[in-house]
Amino acid sequence: MTMRSILVVDFDGVICDSTEECVVTAWNAYSNEQGMVRFANEVPEPFQSMLRTHRNYVRTAGEYLLLIEAARCGRTIGSQADYDRLFEEFPAGIQRYAAAFFAAREVLRREDESHWLSLHTIYPGIPVNLRRLWDLFDLFVATGKDWQSVRMFFDGFDLPIERSRVYDKDAAHDKLEAIRIIAGNAGQPLTSTVFVDDNIYHLLPPHEAGCSAFMAGWGYHTNDQIQLAKQRSIPILELETWADLLLERKVSA
Repeated sequence: MTMRSILVVDFDGVICDSTEECVVTAWNAYSNEQGMVRFANEVPEPFQSMLRTHRNYVRTAGEYLLLIEAARCGRTIGSQADYDRLFEEFPAGIQRYAAAFFAAREVLRREDESHWLSLHTIYPGIPVNLRRLWDLFDLFVATGKDWQSVRMFFDGFDLPIERSRVYDKDAAHDKLEAIRIIAGNAGQPLTSTVFVDDNIYHLLPPHEAGCSAFMAGWGYHTNDQIQLAKQRSIPILELETWADLLLERKVSA
């Protein structure tokens, strides 16, 4: 019996644009930590613009703290180097803030689920293409989001996804670890695994380990990050044709 290829996809930035939800959640988390308003839907300036504009630098939920601190202190972020300097200044705060971020998300979702859902935008064609790939690949999701959130969206796609196929924020330390676990459980090498993410820094470790990594040309990234992907020979997918390319690759393999 021929084993199906493994396809691992990111969620935020590949399946769904969650920028608005992350802006609101990030501010609620910060407000809660500071003893301000516990639950808000309106984010004041300059925090709203900073969070929305520079979301493409953020790799994990805790890093939204860096954008809030940059806005609070009047710092500008014009390059990866600027962002990395902020990252070096708040190493302890990032982990603490991540817990506050996920707690704030849970409150927002629990208190007004329809509003929480409305803060997400599914990228065009994603549900249809996921259904095309569903029976041809063993599909998994590796994400910084939580399992319950992912399940809600896949239910909406009419693709009920098992808990065992979602490697969320609590399932693995990073994307490479998640992919190693997935491939190991299936008894397959990393070279048989396809990984799609919009963040070059999530793609590089799996790519270097032998995984077939592809960068989503949509989602969250800077032009410099796109160029880095090209320099490292990571193919850039287009939203209109990404599923076609993966299917053609499977047929020719």
